[in-house]
Amino acid sequence: MTELEDLVRNGKPRLFGRVVINEDDFSIRLQKVRASLPDEIRRATELMRESERYLQVAREEADRILARAREEADRIVEEGRRQAERLVAESAILQEARRQADDLLQRAEREAAEKQREIEEYVRSVLDRLERFARRLLDHVEEGRQSLSP
Repeated sequence: MTELEDLVRNGKPRLFGRVVINEDDFSIRLQKVRASLPDEIRRATELMRESERYLQVAREEADRILARAREEADRIVEEGRRQAERLVAESAILQEARRQADDLLQRAEREAAEKQREIEEYVRSVLDRLERFARRLLDHVEEGRQSLSP
């Protein structure tokens, strides 16, 4: 093709933009172009097929990479879901434990207050009996003194 272009460029100029070239040179060069076309077409076809193979390999690799990325993303999401469920469960367990601890503490405080009232009532009862006993004892002591003194 370049030879044909050179032939036209180097031709003898004529009026109205026309050029005179040697017909034999043109024919020889045109036959060379025609003869080389099947080779060029074959090479172009091979290059096109090879580029299609590379493109297919690249697509397959991209698909594998995307599949691995999706699997990894799914794994990460699943792991996050499991952790969130565990934290929620732990939180619920913790809340229940706190509620039970509060209930237990309130019950213990009520029972302690009740025991304190019972103990105070018992102590009052013992002190009342002791006081009655002490009064009787004093009464006996007084009677004994009075019986001694004429």
